[in-house]
Amino acid sequence: MSKNQCALNRVLNSYRQIMNYFGSDALAVFGVIVQISGLVQCFTYAVGQAAQPIISENYSVHNWERIKKTRKYSLWTVAGFGVLWTAAVLLFPTTFVKVFMSPTDSVLQMSPGIMRIYGLAYLLLPLNIFATYYFQSVMQPKTALIISMARGMVLCGVLVFVFPALFGAKLLWWVMPITELAVASYTILYMVKSNKGFALK
Repeated sequence: MSKNQCALNRVLNSYRQIMNYFGSDALAVFGVIVQISGLVQCFTYAVGQAAQPIISENYSVHNWERIKKTRKYSLWTVAGFGVLWTAAVLLFPTTFVKVFMSPTDSVLQMSPGIMRIYGLAYLLLPLNIFATYYFQSVMQPKTALIISMARGMVLCGVLVFVFPALFGAKLLWWVMPITELAVASYTILYMVKSNKGFALK
């Protein structure tokens, strides 16, 4: 299953659950969230696609210092994007809603609470997406696949049904922040292991 198919399944499952628990107004807010998520991902894809050939080429010639330097700059860049987008959504949730749609009063009323929870996912989303490019570049496709599948289908696909059923409907909005946090923990662990591996070579 491709990244696009994973993302589509994740969004469709979220759509169904949101309609089941909250209705069309909340679904309209989620539509805005999907648009913002697309923008955040595009920024991160740019970093990953720029770094990948540099890292791959230097991996082939065992230039570990150049790899670490490129990774450092890339991580600082995606961290900056994460902070920027998270801050923007936390500070201006209704502005984003008005940019992407002509909202009703009820949509405007509920959008800040929803978007400020979901927007926390943007803090770590860029890191996790960049990690898939990075691990492919250093010949660790299994790690890249686990990260991609975990955030795109497995964790999110399970939690979107489990959280509201066990802990109440409001936990539905926490699915992506918690998913990104769990995946980021795995990502950081394996990046540290990768760095130690370079140090030994």
